[in-house]
Parts: sequence; structure tokens; C-alpha cells
Amino acid sequence: MKDRAARIRTGTLPKAAQVSGDPRIHTDLAHLRSLEGPARGLSFLPRQPAQSVLNGRHASRLRGRELNFEELRDYLPGDDIRSIDWKVTARTARPHVRVMTEERDRPALIVVDQRMSMFFGTRRAMKSVTAAEAATMIAFRILDQGDRVGGIAFGDELIAEIRPQRSRGALNRFLTSLS
Repeated sequence: MKDRAARIRTGTLPKAAQVSGDPRIHTDLAHLRSLEGPARGLSFLPRQPAQSVLNGRHASRLRGRELNFEELRDYLPGDDIRSIDWKVTARTARPHVRVMTEERDRPALIVVDQRMSMFFGTRRAMKSVTAAEAATMIAFRILDQGDRVGGIAFGDELIAEIRPQRSRGALNRFLTSLS
């Protein structure tokens, strides 16, 4: 290819001749790691009143006997006898069951498109750079909230898959695949 800009986009330009330091064209690992501070301003938590029925970080579809109190209801045939609340049963003279829910973490999988169709943009940055920065900020925020984070970064010829884990190592592997 004779067109220098096309060779930069495709990565066929030798490393010494590539334009370095212009974060509008391509990202590097140091730039992505520098986005950790701004990512702290993001919040993915629901904006619910404190006494709302929908409060809590993650709701579980499973009803169990652990962690968060959900409701107190009348005993129905087939309910587990171990979940009977004996104090309420003694006060009301009818059997009542205490229902609890488990709070579970949700593994997040961030998918980032880095194909050639993403290598155009505006004066601010290329779409590929904006996608990498957004995915980085989301990944930092999810890990700070204590959930597992992983991702898939795919280009025209390469696919990098990082399984969701609750570790900085997995996050660094994801950032490396983005850069």
C-alpha cells in the first residue's frame, strides 16, 4: 500500500514509522490505564429511593434462605418447614414463612468492535478509539463495584476473549487486547 494513512489503520506500517502519541488515531495501554480516575464518576446502580421495593445492587431470581429479607407471608402447603418464622407464628396464631433472597454478582462481558469499519471518525477521535475508551471506563467501574469483568475485542482477523474475573490481571489483559 502506498497510502500512509491506510497503512497506519491496517497496522502494516513498520513500528518505527508509525505515528505515536496521537490518542485520536490509536490507543495505547498507558492512555487506557489513565482513564481509571474518570471512570470513578460513573455509576451503574439504579436510582431508587432508599425504601423502594427495587433497592439493592442486584436482584436474584432465585429465592433462597440466605442474605436479604424479602417478605413475610402465610405458610402454604409445600413450603419448607425450616423457613417458618416462629415469633410471627406465635403472635398471629397462624403459620408464617420468612422469604429471603440471595444477592449474586453478575459477570459483565464487554464486547468491543475494532474492525476496519471502526477506523474513521470526527476531529476528536476515531470510532475505534472512542469504543476502546468507553469499554475501558465501563470495565474499571464494574471491577470497582466488586463484580467480575471480562470482554471480547475483535478485529477483522483477530478475536481476543477474556473470561470474566474479579481481578486486575484480567482487566489488564482486556486493556492490552484493546490497545
